[in-house]
Amino acid sequence: MIKRISLSLGLLSGILFTGNPVNADIPLTPVSTASSTVPQTISQASTSSNVKLLLEDLPEGFQELPPELTASLASQFRLLTQQFQDANLNPENLFAFVNPESFQIVLGFTSPLSSEQDWVNFDTNVQQLQQPEIQQLLVSQLKQRLQGMGEINVLEYKPLPELNNFADTSTGFTLGIDMEGTPLQLDMATFRRGGMIAFTGVMYVNGQMPLIQVGDVAQKLDSRIVQVSAQSYPARLANHQF
Repeated sequence: MIKRISLSLGLLSGILFTGNPVNADIPLTPVSTASSTVPQTISQASTSSNVKLLLEDLPEGFQELPPELTASLASQFRLLTQQFQDANLNPENLFAFVNPESFQIVLGFTSPLSSEQDWVNFDTNVQQLQQPEIQQLLVSQLKQRLQGMGEINVLEYKPLPELNNFADTSTGFTLGIDMEGTPLQLDMATFRRGGMIAFTGVMYVNGQMPLIQVGDVAQKLDSRIVQVSAQSYPARLANHQF
């Protein structure tokens, strides 16, 4: 079952980043770059730093997913990125952990932005994901893509507005999922810090309390990005030019 959940998380998070549930009839003002500087240097630093969470960042009881499952999860990201020309993901910076006793999974990845247009596109997509119309389109898209994965159904979608106000831009939501009769909850957060985008997810059995909140996972990952960037470019970080 861990393998099924891992592959499902890959699909769900891939849709979050690479899917484009935008309806042409829904107007959206693109993010302005007039007063912002595209963070190219931090993008380059993060590429070589393999920024991700470690087992020590999580509560006791978690362990890394077996290598073959992590490899399968990374493969899902690669397949998804090939399907969308606008995607610019790097699943090499993937992390995935499981607590066998509570059957809770924490995963995520970071990916550097390679161009100004990627930066603008990501911030625009974050704005879109905060719109009720786009949220409904996303749920419909998720349901369609999950049809070929067996008895996996999306039961509910709720935004997490408390995740909209950290890093440079961010958003989050939670999904209720029924997987072969098992009710699961999937909390997700995505954000940009400088030239790096990140995704985090926490999956747990519905009714349980997560051992770590997705917001805490995202904050830890954001701190790791800032730390690595400061070590690589301390002067630029001190001047907030990232």
